[in-house]
Amino acid sequence: MRKSITLVNPSFGVYVSHPSPPLGIAYLKAALEQNGIRAELVDETAGMSASPNKIDTEWVGISIFTPTAKQAYEMADRYRASGKKVVIGGPHASILPKEALKHADKVVVGEAEKSIMEVFSSRKKIIENPLIKDINSIPFPNWHGLPLNKYTAPTRKRPYLKIMTSRGCPWNCVYCFKGIFGRTYRMRSPKNVVDEIVHLQQEYNCKEIAFIDDNFSQNRARTLEICREIIQRKIKIDWTCPNGVRVDTLDLSLLKLMKKAGCYQLSFGIESGNQEVLNKVGKGIKLGQVENAVKWAKLAGIETIGFFMIGLPNDTEETMQQTIDFAKSLPLDLVQFTITVPYPGTELYSMVKKQGSFLVDDWSAFGSYSGKAYYELGAMKKELVEKMYKKAYKEIYFRPGYVLKRIAKNPKLLLSGLQYFTKLFKK
Repeated sequence: MRKSITLVNPSFGVYVSHPSPPLGIAYLKAALEQNGIRAELVDETAGMSASPNKIDTEWVGISIFTPTAKQAYEMADRYRASGKKVVIGGPHASILPKEALKHADKVVVGEAEKSIMEVFSSRKKIIENPLIKDINSIPFPNWHGLPLNKYTAPTRKRPYLKIMTSRGCPWNCVYCFKGIFGRTYRMRSPKNVVDEIVHLQQEYNCKEIAFIDDNFSQNRARTLEICREIIQRKIKIDWTCPNGVRVDTLDLSLLKLMKKAGCYQLSFGIESGNQEVLNKVGKGIKLGQVENAVKWAKLAGIETIGFFMIGLPNDTEETMQQTIDFAKSLPLDLVQFTITVPYPGTELYSMVKKQGSFLVDDWSAFGSYSGKAYYELGAMKKELVEKMYKKAYKEIYFRPGYVLKRIAKNPKLLLSGLQYFTKLFKK
C-alpha cells in the first residue's frame, strides 16, 4: 500500500481573519511526493477541517509554533486516539522535542525536506536534521489542495503565494529564534528564485509574491541579480518583503531596481528608537541607517511598514518613549508595535529564566498580541510595558491628519492597522 500523510497547519486563532499561505507544509508536500508518498494539506487558518474523521491517511504531520503548541498537542492526542500515527515538527518542536514527543510517534527537528522519509522508516523517535547546504536542491513548494483564494493577508492582488529565497540569519538579536534555519546564511541562485516565480504563475495563476526571507536583501549582488532576472524575462509580478529587510543592506539605486522589478512594499525591522537598546539586543543597525532606508524607499515609490518592539531588555519609560517618538518621525505608511515576546530557544528566554520572571505559563499566550506583557526583567515591569504599548498606538493613530493621509495612499493597508488598534482598546 502506498504510504500517505496529511500535513496540518493548526489555526492561529486571532490570525484567521487574515490567513496566510503555509509555506512549510507546502515544501514538505513537494518533498514527500517526489519520493512517492501521498501527501494531503489541511490548513485550519483557511477554514479547512482537520477533524480526525475527515482525514484518510495513515500518518498526520503537524507543524507547530509556540502560540499553537497547546492546541496542536490536543489535536495530536485526538489523532492518536483515532488510530493515526502522528509526527510533529516546526519551531516549537525543534526547541522542545521531548515535550512534543509526549504527543507524537515521531518528532522532526530542524529542516525536514531532505530527511522527511525517515519518519516512515527510521526507528528513531526524534529525527534531528543538519542544515541543508544546497537549498537550490529543494523542490518548489506544492500548493495543490489549498484554497488559494482564501489567503487574504493584506495584498494588492490574489492569488498570492510565498517564496523563501534564502535561509539562516547571521545576526544575533536576543529575541530571535534560530532553531530551524540556523545562523548560516544560505542562498538560492537568482535563476532558481525566478524560475519559481514563473512556476507559480503558470501552475497557480499567482499574481503576487511575498518574499519571506529573514533578510531578502542580505546579499546586495544577489538581490540585484534577482531583480534584473525578473526584468530581463519581462515577468509582471507584484511583490513584497513582509518579514522585514535590514536597513543596513539598502541604498537608493537598489531600491529603485526593486521597484522596477515589481516590489511595491517593504517592511523594516526597526525595533527601537534608542541606539543603546538596539546595541544591547544585538540588532546591529544604526538609527541613521533607518532614516536613510525609509527615505530612500519613499523616493523609490515603495510603501513602507515599520516594526517596533515595546519592552525590550534594558528598556525604560524614557527609551520606550524614544521609540514612539522615532516611529512618529519617520514617513512610514504603517507602524506596528508589539510587546517583546521571550520565545523558548532564544537568548531572551534564557535571560528571563535566569534573571527575571515570566508572566505567562501557557504556550498559547505567547505571541497572542493581547497587549499584555510576557515577562519582567530588572526595572522593566508589567504595568509600565502595557502602558507604553497602548500609548504607542494612541500617539501614532491620533496624530492630526495621519488617518486621512494614509487613507488617500493605501486604504487597505491602513485598515489593517486600524482594525488591530480598535481591538486593542476594546480590551
